[in-house]
Amino acid sequence: MEERLREIMADVLNVDARSIYSDTSRVNNGAWDSLSHINLVVALEQEFGISFDIDEIENMISFENVVQLVESKASAL
Repeated sequence: MEERLREIMADVLNVDARSIYSDTSRVNNGAWDSLSHINLVVALEQEFGISFDIDEIENMISFENVVQLVESKASAL
């Protein structure tokens, strides 16, 4: 799952997947702006058939957070 999430994030941010690490965040990645954040949320929802509430969207601040959130939501399906 982590590798697929890395690929989705890389595609949305238009960066090489190898440049995304667990500590990649909105703070240290200039490509992760507000528009790409929304695009990431939409891409994740479509790919995994899940939905996020506002608090979850706001708390997606790093790749590690995204992995944990998507894994917990996907396992609840």
